[in-house]
Amino acid sequence: MRLTKILAAAAFLCAGGAQAQIDLARGGPVNTLSPNPNPLMYVSQNLARNLTSTYRYLDDLYSLSASSPARLSLVPDPLGSGRNVLLHNLNKTDPLVSGGSRTEVSLKYEYVIEGVRWYAVSMMFPADWQFHASPTVVAQLHTSQKTLAVPPPVSMVASGQDLNIELHYNYRNMSGQGTDPATRANTGEQLVRAAKIETNKWYCFVVRAEWSYKPGLGSMQIWMNGNIAYEASNVYNAYETWLGNYPKVGLYLPGVMQVATRNLYTDFIHVGGASSTYDMMAALTPCGVNAAATSSVIKQGVL
Repeated sequence: MRLTKILAAAAFLCAGGAQAQIDLARGGPVNTLSPNPNPLMYVSQNLARNLTSTYRYLDDLYSLSASSPARLSLVPDPLGSGRNVLLHNLNKTDPLVSGGSRTEVSLKYEYVIEGVRWYAVSMMFPADWQFHASPTVVAQLHTSQKTLAVPPPVSMVASGQDLNIELHYNYRNMSGQGTDPATRANTGEQLVRAAKIETNKWYCFVVRAEWSYKPGLGSMQIWMNGNIAYEASNVYNAYETWLGNYPKVGLYLPGVMQVATRNLYTDFIHVGGASSTYDMMAALTPCGVNAAATSSVIKQGVL
């Protein structure tokens, strides 16, 4: 029932296509993790169906990166909101996926190279969360690249008891050619210590990104549970991307997994166009517009 209300509210705000206030063609909730028994061949067909469908399948909207489909479950919100959420599971013994330990979902058809885009991602650390200094990436606004592998423009990372926001960006060319190409070493970095992690509490992020890799252009605003956690304007905030920037949520542990198991609850990924607002995006999250109070930003600076 809660999913129907979310879809109805989003549909009311949706004007269709990538510029919609709430883009149901490319993001939002699903009813089942089972594959759609009626797959469509073309992207345009899938987008049209996603926009109006009242029963939504995971594989129509999301790509799953995991050692097994069984690592992802659709479960009721443990805090009793009445909505369904995703439960990501990862074990140290799981085979690596794309060179890392991961159970995460990304939107299939969401790529933005430049311009304004809104995102909402949320996560909850369960009571069995083991605090460890090794990083666990729980959400990303990543970049599509052909050649150089670079860190995502935006990451939400659990490290010890800290929930951090990491930002990376580079104005140089990504081809590896010329006298001053982009490298990992000359990529800009910032770190925001957003909160001390509390278990059994939703952390809801809303991001307004005006993507640009060009100096003097671009802006970024990130809210966490209603508070501004990061804000920058008239600065580049991305890379010269191939397909574009796209969101992911779930569990990704770079390097060797240092704990036996990880579980994480996340909401679905919500995306909106240039005419969206904070209230529109926040209303779609488990926190809602009137989020529970959180501590102020602890530290901001260079990594």
